[in-house]
Amino acid sequence: MVRVLAFLLLLIALPAAGQTQLAQQCAAFGEAQYRKLSPSIDRITALEFPPPALERVEAKAGSQAINAALTLRGKLTFRNGPPIETHFVCLLDAQRRPLFFYALPALATRGAPTPVTRGGSPAPVPTTDTPTLPLGQAPLSAPGPARQPLPASAVRLRGLVRDVGSRLQLLPCDGAPLTLEDRTPQQELTGALRELTTGKEGRPMFVELYGSRQVGLGAGIAALELRRAAVETAGCRERFDHREWIGMGNDPSWRLEVTARDLFIGLLGGSPAQRLPHGGPHQRQDGTIMYTSADGPEHAILIDERRCIDSQSGSLFAYSVQIRSEGRTLVGCAAHNPGMPAP
Repeated sequence: MVRVLAFLLLLIALPAAGQTQLAQQCAAFGEAQYRKLSPSIDRITALEFPPPALERVEAKAGSQAINAALTLRGKLTFRNGPPIETHFVCLLDAQRRPLFFYALPALATRGAPTPVTRGGSPAPVPTTDTPTLPLGQAPLSAPGPARQPLPASAVRLRGLVRDVGSRLQLLPCDGAPLTLEDRTPQQELTGALRELTTGKEGRPMFVELYGSRQVGLGAGIAALELRRAAVETAGCRERFDHREWIGMGNDPSWRLEVTARDLFIGLLGGSPAQRLPHGGPHQRQDGTIMYTSADGPEHAILIDERRCIDSQSGSLFAYSVQIRSEGRTLVGCAAHNPGMPAP
């Protein structure tokens, strides 16, 4: 008991240099553990900024007594592939020896919500006097639950969510399974999982969301805002590469790709696919992000941050999109490259 109390007092006064050394020890421990799981992992390196944070913990994991948790920023390097920077958690015993090591993946941070439709009301739907190309049942664009301000610590996550024994579990695209608590407005995440997996119990749902790490042993992620949910999708295997946006619609099926330089528009069973240069995005007063073709027949792409539900798959997207060209309008849903800062 005396040793434990002495150790807890030491944790309070542990200098930054000591925490940095402890982070390096944890990174070496985690590297050995991760290499056992996958031969593709080359190295885990502890980063000096932001400085690691040490928290007191009094709990047990099985028969192991946990006395502290060190949160650190680190770089995960692969033998073939780009490195990933993320947050790691290292659980320690009373002698400051690492016992458990896991990652909290973070693709991007956002200190405040995207300003396009925040404030309780959805962005206005762009008006058009041109006829709409027949699309059958159009995607449903709706305001969705009222959005709350996100904390500065919120991180952007992607992965698979499933119901495990009446509890939610998140398997991040680049990490180990974590418990998930649904704190989205009106529990939108739980509702989407129920709707998309009806009759397919146990099937995982791919999600993009903003969340925050919970504190304590076995703590996982609190989901704060759902940005995308789908079952019929490539999920973590989806590749954006240099594309900033991907859009899609139904009946007839069409696909849109937007890079920093051009637009690609493909219509199934229609005219040949087109790749057109554009002059870059600009934001209108109503918050709509707009791209226009730089030459040839004029094409206008209008993207709004507004809930969009695909009419065939039921997939949920954070953005709706319109393609206007030669007196016709295509309406659908859009996804933004998760590796880029939120627009």
